[in-house]
Amino acid sequence: MDFLGLCQRLHSEAGVSGSAHTTVIGQTGMLLRLVNWALTAYEDIQNLHPDWKFLRKAFSFPTVAATQNYTLATLGFTDLNSWISNDVRIYSAVADETRLTYIPFDAFKYTYQIGPNRTSEGRSTLFSIESDNSISLWQLPDAVYTVNGDYFQKAGDMTLDVDEPIIPSEYHMIIVWRALMFYGAKEGADEVYAHGQNEYKNILRRLRFSQLPKMGWGPPLA
Repeated sequence: MDFLGLCQRLHSEAGVSGSAHTTVIGQTGMLLRLVNWALTAYEDIQNLHPDWKFLRKAFSFPTVAATQNYTLATLGFTDLNSWISNDVRIYSAVADETRLTYIPFDAFKYTYQIGPNRTSEGRSTLFSIESDNSISLWQLPDAVYTVNGDYFQKAGDMTLDVDEPIIPSEYHMIIVWRALMFYGAKEGADEVYAHGQNEYKNILRRLRFSQLPKMGWGPPLA
């Protein structure tokens, strides 16, 4: 369901009088409020869990010889929320791909950014994430390698009629139900709010089951 379709469905579920949206752009009055409630609902749902599967995104970048640090601007990243630090890899050819070991930045700084380690070059085996979310490698790459892995992106937005949520399509109605709660609260429509809340909770439970990491079993205690 695209952005326009979500707002049209919200208009219907809210029982608002008058014609539904023909576009999400340039609206006023109640139609604008419905658009804004849909956007707020979409943002809220994305921000419930920073590790939703639908927020996970792949990345890849080439290293530069003798260059340790790679900023988000250098990499062209505008949507990063957090790196997934347990699965960052490096290769010169796909056949020799290996994982980079993550080192917390304080330990990285005082071990690998001091003395002769500052300029030690070779195939990188370690990396860290600095306070500005840039990536630093050690050893400094001695050639061009490819670094790749995954990260979690920031909450997305919708601006055009045809924009679609990054939430899987079978769960798009969760946006409508959450937005309906905003409508019910603002308009004092208790029954509408309760209906939206009930439907929202039902679909949120299914979305969490589908889109959050599964809990695993740890090693035995003894």
